[in-house]
Amino acid sequence: MSKILVTGGAGFIGAYLVKKLLEKKHKILIFDNLSTIGGIKYINKNCKFIKGNLENPNDVKKIAKWKPEIIFHLAAQSAGESAYSNPKNDYLSNGFGTYNLCVLAKKLNLKHFIYTSSVAVYGSNPEKKINEKTPIKPDSIYGVSKYVGEMFIDQELKKTKIKTTVLRVFNTYGPGENLNFLKKGMVSIYSSYVWRGKPIIVKGSLDRVRDITYIDDVVSVLCKTMHNKRLKKNEVINLSSSNSLTVKTLIKEIILASKKKNIKIVVTKSTPGDSKIFHTNNRKLLKLYPGTKFTTIKEGLKKYFDWINSLPVVKNLENYHPFKKVKFY
Repeated sequence: MSKILVTGGAGFIGAYLVKKLLEKKHKILIFDNLSTIGGIKYINKNCKFIKGNLENPNDVKKIAKWKPEIIFHLAAQSAGESAYSNPKNDYLSNGFGTYNLCVLAKKLNLKHFIYTSSVAVYGSNPEKKINEKTPIKPDSIYGVSKYVGEMFIDQELKKTKIKTTVLRVFNTYGPGENLNFLKKGMVSIYSSYVWRGKPIIVKGSLDRVRDITYIDDVVSVLCKTMHNKRLKKNEVINLSSSNSLTVKTLIKEIILASKKKNIKIVVTKSTPGDSKIFHTNNRKLLKLYPGTKFTTIKEGLKKYFDWINSLPVVKNLENYHPFKKVKFY
């Protein structure tokens, strides 16, 4: 049993990770400012919870009193398009917040610091698949801020005894995403239009390429990271299924999974900082996490729409998180 801090533990990926860690009998502290936009907020009642911001020293002191041994740092402004609405918040959350957490980690003599970065740090790479040695050339403000977080980890923790693992997460989807928020998560956005019986609005080319990974697979890798002896002291890994799809094919699969008919597609201009190709080989991941299996897009979308099709079309989905035992009408 370990004492584990999960920042962003009430968000989309964070809630799944907390649930998995609790199943493994760990003691969990969730730290979250509850401003999550891409996921439905969910605070697991079997954990200690602190509401706060990592930019605030007084809030960080509250974490210090609990003395975690391992940190999963998921807290972030996590929407690429939203970063352009408030660049300062994006930088402070993803950059300075990570710096403050690194400083705390040194004071606590932490065992392991695990950071979820993003594929957005790479930007477009049309010539070949992205790998961990691909040059960092973010197209977006969000990509810049996530890489700033990586640099602070390198600056503050590399020369310490603390083990660090940076996982650059590619497009992740699954039950629990906020279908009413249309600025984050390509699968979620397109699925939302289908859920509401509206034409699918595509901002950008149908030829864009994305790697799509199901939520359970992402969380499985995160959990295995804690005690993975194959990992070096300071490791950077692309966390992706390597299942690449064009936007056109993705939409086709979404419509098939939804079992809806006569769905129209409307193509408009792209959003700022939207990259054309996010595709990786996941050779390093499979080598370091042998036996890892990934859900196919058909299997994942079936699970996704089993949940989506049970939801009422309402503006507030907080009562319909997949972990809540409620009746769907």
